[in-house]
Amino acid sequence: MTTTARTAPHPLVPVLPLDDSPTIAAAAAHQVRGPLSSVRLRLELLQDRLADGRDAGTAREVRGVLSEVDRLSDVLEQVLAWGSAARDTVTTEPVDVLGVTAARVDAWSATACTREVELRLTGVAVTGCQIKGALEQVLDILLDNALHVSPRGSEVLVTVRATSAHVQVELRDQGPGMTDEEISHACRPFWRGSSGRGRQGTGLGLTIASALLAASDGSLELGGSPAGGLRAVAVLPAQG
Repeated sequence: MTTTARTAPHPLVPVLPLDDSPTIAAAAAHQVRGPLSSVRLRLELLQDRLADGRDAGTAREVRGVLSEVDRLSDVLEQVLAWGSAARDTVTTEPVDVLGVTAARVDAWSATACTREVELRLTGVAVTGCQIKGALEQVLDILLDNALHVSPRGSEVLVTVRATSAHVQVELRDQGPGMTDEEISHACRPFWRGSSGRGRQGTGLGLTIASALLAASDGSLELGGSPAGGLRAVAVLPAQG
Protein backbone atom coordinates (compact mmCIF):
# COMPACT_ATOMS: atom_id res chain seq x y z
CA MET A 1 0.00 0.00 0.00
CA THR A 2 1.32 3.41 -0.95
CA THR A 3 1.03 6.18 1.61
CA THR A 4 0.76 9.76 0.41
CA ALA A 5 2.27 12.33 2.73
CA ARG A 6 -0.02 15.16 3.73
CA THR A 7 1.32 18.66 3.61
CA ALA A 8 0.61 20.61 6.78
CA PRO A 9 -1.15 23.93 6.34
CA HIS A 10 0.90 27.06 6.67
CA PRO A 11 0.55 28.50 10.16
CA LEU A 12 -1.95 31.29 10.56
CA VAL A 13 -0.35 34.69 10.94
CA PRO A 14 -2.05 37.47 12.92
CA VAL A 15 -2.35 40.52 10.68
CA LEU A 16 -2.02 43.62 12.82
CA PRO A 17 -3.81 46.87 12.00
CA LEU A 18 -1.86 50.07 11.57
CA ASP A 19 -2.15 52.71 14.28
CA ASP A 20 -3.99 55.07 11.94
CA SER A 21 -6.46 52.46 10.63
CA PRO A 22 -9.49 54.13 12.27
CA THR A 23 -8.63 57.41 10.56
CA ILE A 24 -8.17 55.68 7.20
CA ALA A 25 -11.48 53.82 7.52
CA ALA A 26 -13.31 57.00 8.47
CA ALA A 27 -11.79 58.86 5.52
CA ALA A 28 -12.97 56.11 3.17
CA ALA A 29 -16.45 56.25 4.70
CA HIS A 30 -16.62 59.99 4.11
CA GLN A 31 -15.81 59.44 0.44
CA VAL A 32 -18.55 56.84 0.05
CA ARG A 33 -21.29 58.71 1.92
CA GLY A 34 -22.07 61.16 -0.92
CA PRO A 35 -22.40 58.62 -3.75
CA LEU A 36 -24.47 56.34 -1.54
CA SER A 37 -26.90 59.17 -0.76
CA SER A 38 -27.24 59.79 -4.50
CA VAL A 39 -27.99 56.10 -5.12
CA ARG A 40 -30.66 56.15 -2.40
CA LEU A 41 -32.33 59.21 -3.90
CA ARG A 42 -32.46 57.65 -7.37
CA LEU A 43 -33.90 54.42 -5.99
CA GLU A 44 -36.55 56.29 -4.04
CA LEU A 45 -37.58 58.16 -7.20
CA LEU A 46 -37.78 54.85 -9.06
CA GLN A 47 -39.83 53.36 -6.22
CA ASP A 48 -42.31 56.24 -6.52
CA ARG A 49 -42.73 55.53 -10.24
CA LEU A 50 -43.48 51.87 -9.47
CA ALA A 51 -46.06 52.67 -6.79
CA ASP A 52 -48.97 51.92 -9.14
CA GLY A 53 -48.29 48.19 -8.75
CA ARG A 54 -48.10 47.40 -12.47
CA ASP A 55 -44.57 45.99 -12.11
CA ALA A 56 -44.64 44.25 -8.73
CA GLY A 57 -41.49 42.22 -9.38
CA THR A 58 -39.32 45.24 -10.08
CA ALA A 59 -40.83 47.05 -7.09
CA ARG A 60 -39.78 44.16 -4.83
CA GLU A 61 -36.25 44.27 -6.21
CA VAL A 62 -36.04 48.02 -5.59
CA ARG A 63 -37.21 47.54 -1.99
CA GLY A 64 -34.54 44.88 -1.52
CA VAL A 65 -31.82 47.15 -2.89
CA LEU A 66 -33.00 50.02 -0.68
CA SER A 67 -32.76 47.69 2.31
CA GLU A 68 -29.12 46.96 1.46
CA VAL A 69 -28.48 50.69 0.97
CA ASP A 70 -29.84 51.27 4.48
CA ARG A 71 -27.48 48.62 5.84
CA LEU A 72 -24.54 50.20 4.03
CA SER A 73 -25.49 53.59 5.45
CA ASP A 74 -25.46 52.08 8.93
CA VAL A 75 -22.03 50.59 8.25
CA LEU A 76 -20.67 53.97 7.14
CA GLU A 77 -21.99 55.66 10.26
CA GLN A 78 -20.41 52.95 12.42
CA VAL A 79 -17.03 53.37 10.73
CA LEU A 80 -17.23 57.15 11.06
CA ALA A 81 -18.16 56.92 14.74
CA TRP A 82 -15.41 54.40 15.42
CA GLY A 83 -12.84 56.47 13.57
CA SER A 84 -13.57 59.48 15.77
CA ALA A 85 -13.56 57.54 19.05
CA ALA A 86 -10.57 56.71 21.19
CA ARG A 87 -9.73 53.01 21.45
CA ASP A 88 -10.60 52.82 25.14
CA THR A 89 -14.03 54.42 24.73
CA VAL A 90 -15.34 51.82 22.26
CA THR A 91 -17.83 49.47 23.90
CA THR A 92 -18.52 45.91 22.83
CA GLU A 93 -21.77 44.00 22.59
CA PRO A 94 -22.70 40.30 22.28
CA VAL A 95 -23.14 38.89 18.79
CA ASP A 96 -24.75 35.66 17.54
CA VAL A 97 -21.75 34.59 15.47
CA LEU A 98 -23.37 31.69 13.62
CA GLY A 99 -26.52 33.72 12.94
CA VAL A 100 -24.63 36.70 11.53
CA THR A 101 -22.36 34.42 9.50
CA ALA A 102 -25.36 32.55 8.04
CA ALA A 103 -27.01 35.85 7.08
CA ARG A 104 -23.92 37.11 5.27
CA VAL A 105 -23.36 33.78 3.50
CA ASP A 106 -26.97 33.95 2.32
CA ALA A 107 -26.51 37.54 1.15
CA TRP A 108 -23.46 36.53 -0.93
CA SER A 109 -24.98 33.30 -2.28
CA ALA A 110 -26.31 34.99 -5.45
CA THR A 111 -22.84 36.35 -6.25
CA ALA A 112 -21.34 32.91 -5.63
CA CYS A 113 -23.92 31.35 -7.96
CA THR A 114 -23.16 33.75 -10.81
CA ARG A 115 -19.47 32.93 -10.44
CA GLU A 116 -20.21 29.17 -10.28
CA VAL A 117 -18.63 28.88 -6.84
CA GLU A 118 -20.16 26.78 -4.07
CA LEU A 119 -20.48 28.67 -0.79
CA ARG A 120 -20.82 26.30 2.20
CA LEU A 121 -21.32 27.01 5.91
CA THR A 122 -20.70 24.70 8.84
CA GLY A 123 -20.26 25.37 12.53
CA VAL A 124 -21.71 25.71 15.98
CA ALA A 125 -23.98 28.28 17.60
CA VAL A 126 -21.87 30.53 19.79
CA THR A 127 -21.92 34.07 21.15
CA GLY A 128 -18.96 36.39 20.77
CA CYS A 129 -18.21 40.03 21.59
CA GLN A 130 -17.72 42.82 19.06
CA ILE A 131 -18.00 46.53 18.52
CA LYS A 132 -21.34 47.18 16.86
CA GLY A 133 -21.58 45.76 13.34
CA ALA A 134 -17.95 44.58 13.20
CA LEU A 135 -18.55 40.94 12.27
CA GLU A 136 -20.96 41.79 9.44
CA GLN A 137 -18.47 44.19 7.90
CA VAL A 138 -15.53 41.82 8.29
CA LEU A 139 -17.41 38.91 6.70
CA ASP A 140 -18.51 41.06 3.77
CA ILE A 141 -14.87 41.96 3.13
CA LEU A 142 -13.62 38.37 3.46
CA LEU A 143 -16.43 36.85 1.39
CA ASP A 144 -15.96 39.43 -1.35
CA ASN A 145 -12.22 38.68 -1.46
CA ALA A 146 -12.71 34.90 -1.42
CA LEU A 147 -15.30 34.88 -4.20
CA HIS A 148 -13.21 37.22 -6.33
CA VAL A 149 -10.21 34.86 -6.39
CA SER A 150 -12.12 31.55 -6.51
CA PRO A 151 -12.01 29.69 -9.83
CA ARG A 152 -15.25 28.43 -11.36
CA GLY A 153 -16.30 25.05 -10.00
CA SER A 154 -14.46 25.55 -6.69
CA GLU A 155 -15.88 26.13 -3.22
CA VAL A 156 -15.53 28.57 -0.36
CA LEU A 157 -15.97 26.88 3.01
CA VAL A 158 -17.03 29.02 5.96
CA THR A 159 -16.65 27.44 9.41
CA VAL A 160 -17.65 28.79 12.83
CA ARG A 161 -15.64 27.35 15.74
CA ALA A 162 -15.36 28.13 19.44
CA THR A 163 -12.83 27.65 22.21
CA SER A 164 -13.15 28.57 25.86
CA ALA A 165 -11.82 32.07 25.18
CA HIS A 166 -12.41 32.82 21.49
CA VAL A 167 -14.77 32.46 18.56
CA GLN A 168 -13.35 31.87 15.08
CA VAL A 169 -14.98 32.30 11.69
CA GLU A 170 -12.72 30.71 9.08
CA LEU A 171 -13.07 31.21 5.33
CA ARG A 172 -11.13 28.81 3.15
CA ASP A 173 -11.03 29.35 -0.62
CA GLN A 174 -9.33 27.50 -3.48
CA GLY A 175 -7.80 30.51 -5.16
CA PRO A 176 -4.11 31.34 -5.65
CA GLY A 177 -3.52 32.14 -1.98
CA MET A 178 -0.95 34.61 -0.69
CA THR A 179 2.75 34.33 -0.09
CA ASP A 180 4.23 34.99 3.34
CA GLU A 181 5.50 38.33 2.05
CA GLU A 182 2.04 39.27 0.75
CA ILE A 183 0.49 38.36 4.11
CA SER A 184 3.01 40.61 5.88
CA HIS A 185 1.79 43.54 3.74
CA ALA A 186 -1.90 42.59 3.64
CA CYS A 187 -3.14 45.37 5.92
CA ARG A 188 -1.26 48.23 4.33
CA PRO A 189 -3.79 50.76 3.05
CA PHE A 190 -4.25 50.62 -0.73
CA TRP A 191 -1.84 47.67 -1.06
CA ARG A 192 -2.87 44.84 -3.39
CA GLY A 193 -1.48 41.35 -3.73
CA SER A 194 -0.99 39.68 -7.10
CA SER A 195 -4.58 38.32 -7.07
CA GLY A 196 -6.04 41.78 -6.51
CA ARG A 197 -4.27 43.67 -9.27
CA GLY A 198 -6.60 45.05 -11.88
CA ARG A 199 -9.57 44.73 -9.55
CA GLN A 200 -11.86 47.64 -8.78
CA GLY A 201 -11.97 48.76 -5.15
CA THR A 202 -10.16 50.88 -2.59
CA GLY A 203 -7.55 48.40 -1.38
CA LEU A 204 -8.72 49.10 2.19
CA GLY A 205 -10.69 45.91 2.84
CA LEU A 206 -8.24 43.91 4.95
CA THR A 207 -7.01 47.12 6.61
CA ILE A 208 -10.53 47.83 7.86
CA ALA A 209 -11.29 44.18 8.72
CA SER A 210 -8.16 43.84 10.84
CA ALA A 211 -8.78 47.13 12.61
CA LEU A 212 -12.44 46.34 13.38
CA LEU A 213 -11.48 42.98 14.88
CA ALA A 214 -8.67 44.56 16.92
CA ALA A 215 -11.12 47.18 18.25
CA SER A 216 -13.31 44.24 19.34
CA ASP A 217 -10.30 42.71 21.20
CA GLY A 218 -10.00 40.11 18.45
CA SER A 219 -7.73 39.65 15.45
CA LEU A 220 -7.51 38.75 11.76
CA GLU A 221 -5.31 35.76 10.92
CA LEU A 222 -4.19 34.66 7.45
CA GLY A 223 -2.51 31.51 6.22
CA GLY A 224 -2.41 28.86 3.50
CA SER A 225 -3.91 25.39 3.25
CA PRO A 226 -2.64 22.06 1.83
CA ALA A 227 -5.03 22.23 -1.15
CA GLY A 228 -3.94 25.76 -1.98
CA GLY A 229 -5.91 28.93 -1.46
CA LEU A 230 -6.15 31.22 1.52
CA ARG A 231 -7.41 30.69 5.05
CA ALA A 232 -8.73 33.91 6.57
CA VAL A 233 -9.86 33.69 10.17
CA ALA A 234 -11.83 36.37 12.02
CA VAL A 235 -11.21 35.93 15.75
CA LEU A 236 -13.47 37.48 18.41
CA PRO A 237 -13.50 37.02 22.17
CA ALA A 238 -16.16 34.62 23.40
CA GLN A 239 -18.85 36.07 25.61
CA GLY A 240 -17.85 35.52 29.21
